[in-house]
Amino acid sequence: MVDFLQGKIIQVEPAFLILAVGGIGFSMRISLNSFSELKDKKEEIVVHTYLHYSQTDGMSLFGFSNRKERGLFLHLISVNGVGPGTALVALSSSNPDQLMQSIVQSDVRAIQALKGIGPKTAQRLILELKDKISKEIGAASVGSKVSGAPSNNMEDALSALMTLGIPRPTAEKSLEAILKQAEKTYTTEELIRMVLQRSN
Repeated sequence: MVDFLQGKIIQVEPAFLILAVGGIGFSMRISLNSFSELKDKKEEIVVHTYLHYSQTDGMSLFGFSNRKERGLFLHLISVNGVGPGTALVALSSSNPDQLMQSIVQSDVRAIQALKGIGPKTAQRLILELKDKISKEIGAASVGSKVSGAPSNNMEDALSALMTLGIPRPTAEKSLEAILKQAEKTYTTEELIRMVLQRSN
């Protein structure tokens, strides 16, 4: 397994990253949380990785800004019915601390609200991961009003949503609905999260 890569960001979008390492560009899928942490990095960085293989898609590289997020990703995909794509969408819909807390507190409703996770899978996640995550986090809890959104945020959000598997018409319709009711300027990350929450 490729545990991590150290290099400089060549391109970073809400759903993917290209990292230059020793003259080689590694393309990897990332979550919205990792995008938020890495988007402004100019210096050399370390990206924690997971290399996945499937018979249909071949090899896919997933990148994470920290070990905690990768650890949660690995926990999620260990559960039957949760593939890497679904796990990445879950991590883009909720930050790792919130998601871990929802699992520890057996909050089926919060987990089921994540796109791609139904009631049975939500219960399975809690059943299989609650004790593991409880041990990891210990007893501790994990615990502007202007209108519109810049057009580049809209375009970035639309592109990322399509990469995450949302059909373009659905993503466009959801983004338009959000902007009609907007009371503040939304960042790309906020727009993506809101659409993911609506589309479940």
